[in-house]
Amino acid sequence: MCGICGIIADPGNRVSRGLVEKMNRILAHRGPDDEGVHISGNVGLGHRRLSIIDLSPAGHQPMSDADGGCWITFNGEIYNYIELKKELEPQEFFSNSDTEVILKAYQKWGVKFVEKLNGIFAFAIWDGNKKQLICARDHLGVKPFYYAFQNGVFYFASEIKAILGAGVETAPNEDILYDYLVHGIYHHSDKTFFKNVYQIPPGHLMIVKDGDAKIVDYWNLPEKVEPMDVKNENAVLEDFINLFQNTIKIQLRSDVPIGIQLSGGFDSSSITALVDHVSGGQKNYRLFSFVYQNYNDIEVPYMRALVDHLGWKVSEVKISPETMKDMMEEVTWFQDEAHPGLPTFGLHMIGRICRKENIPVILGGQGGDEIAAGYEYYMGAFLLDKFQEAGTDETIQELYDYGKTHMFSEDKAYIRFLIQALYAFVRGGTSADATTFAKPHVLNPEFVSKRRHRLPKFRAPFSSYLNNMQYRDIFHTKLPRILHSADRAAMASGVEQRVPYLDHRLVEFGLSVPIKYRICQGIQRYFPRRAFNKLLPQYVGMAPKRAVPSPQRDWFQRELQQWIRSILTSRSFKERSLFDYEKVIEEYNRYCLAREVVNSFHIWQWIHLEIWFRTYFDRSTSWSAALNHP
Repeated sequence: MCGICGIIADPGNRVSRGLVEKMNRILAHRGPDDEGVHISGNVGLGHRRLSIIDLSPAGHQPMSDADGGCWITFNGEIYNYIELKKELEPQEFFSNSDTEVILKAYQKWGVKFVEKLNGIFAFAIWDGNKKQLICARDHLGVKPFYYAFQNGVFYFASEIKAILGAGVETAPNEDILYDYLVHGIYHHSDKTFFKNVYQIPPGHLMIVKDGDAKIVDYWNLPEKVEPMDVKNENAVLEDFINLFQNTIKIQLRSDVPIGIQLSGGFDSSSITALVDHVSGGQKNYRLFSFVYQNYNDIEVPYMRALVDHLGWKVSEVKISPETMKDMMEEVTWFQDEAHPGLPTFGLHMIGRICRKENIPVILGGQGGDEIAAGYEYYMGAFLLDKFQEAGTDETIQELYDYGKTHMFSEDKAYIRFLIQALYAFVRGGTSADATTFAKPHVLNPEFVSKRRHRLPKFRAPFSSYLNNMQYRDIFHTKLPRILHSADRAAMASGVEQRVPYLDHRLVEFGLSVPIKYRICQGIQRYFPRRAFNKLLPQYVGMAPKRAVPSPQRDWFQRELQQWIRSILTSRSFKERSLFDYEKVIEEYNRYCLAREVVNSFHIWQWIHLEIWFRTYFDRSTSWSAALNHP
């Protein structure tokens, strides 16, 4: 809901109000409704407000307790703030905001109060009595929290650019660039693309005191996942739909209008259908979608089928090749780091239209695949589990059922798919359909030789292969980049993105469901599909998972080829130390002549990184000016 920032200097040194105000200005897009700064000696807190709950001045931030001993700057929403407020009775409240609930919860329960929160949040509380800063980030990392230490001073903000604007020195983080360009992995750790700038991991809190920081987890997903003692499928479906219905109800709490981002996929369709159900079909919520101009978008028929079924209307935003070209520098500025490419531009455009039509909150379908095993490449891990659990015959039958559902026409199609799925399980760094997208052979050998290392190893806390793969995607290889892209795109226009599938209770539920209800008879996301059987038309609810191609691969071959070549042949690109320039051009020429293009992400990596370098290190784009101004 907001942008937060702050500086904690050494005791005895006063924080510059002008510096905190500059950080605030850089974050102005995240909070267009109000701004505030609190300076007290060596402590400076800043806030840009996007008003969602309690629109009155009583919700102004930074907010203090009654005696001014504790101050908070908070970004996000606490969905269960009403229930927490009742637990905090008979304390007196002077506002109806969830911010005040956080402050009073900390005063009553200490740092343990974070365990009680259900929401999307990043906040910092300065406890003047204990001389410590308590910082926390929500369970799944929906809301960002970046920080840096420099010369004994602690800086934090919702976006990296605000930290850089405060004067923190940085450089491209070549270790992260290596992981990105060689393995296709990004946003997978507490390190960022900017050296010396870090992020609090999801589900963690950080206590800063006496120039030192201690980071601990308050939510450990493996500890919350317990095998379900279920007697039948209906019990799973009933528990899931009841929990999801509660999630939707509390995420519809708002004092401003709410929209829904609809793509045609199962996740956004199920959210739309459940909103329709819990609101009694009142149609009080607007639907928004982005579609590609002059392109046969396979999601559109499903989207329109749902809209017709529910009797709602959807506002469509059209994306053309010129969209990417015209918005490239702007999107690079707002995203700060790497993002998935063309779909991100669509999210930015939806944010723009929501803001234009005074709808500052939007629900999105992110997370459904990760918690219910929706991606194709999960099949490898699932089949390994199935083999251990039930033996050869049932495993082969599941593979056969999957092939039948996806219309495999010959035996070698099964073998090819099985190899891809197992490779995806072992290797990682794949797209949704298990195809690889990194092209490390075009990198500068000197850059590679300095840091040649194996694929980053991620925690595997479960005995189940499928659970471990979902866990990896949730915290390292998939969901973090999706959430990063969605938050920055919406907040660039002062719009809050909510993600119902990532209620932490649903995540715990999804990984606790027996694997036979996650993937069954060739159907992935089996239990959500069955649970929505009566709420969604079968054409939408039971449609097989689709690896949805965008026209990016085609546009990079044709409509945008001249623009891409102008970037790749620029003097600045040639002088970057990351690439072997001749091999990049050779690879792009091969790409443009190919009859069938499998993936365009490597092309996207090259052009995006070049614009990123120009924006944040050359500071040669118009958007860079905000970093240079005092």
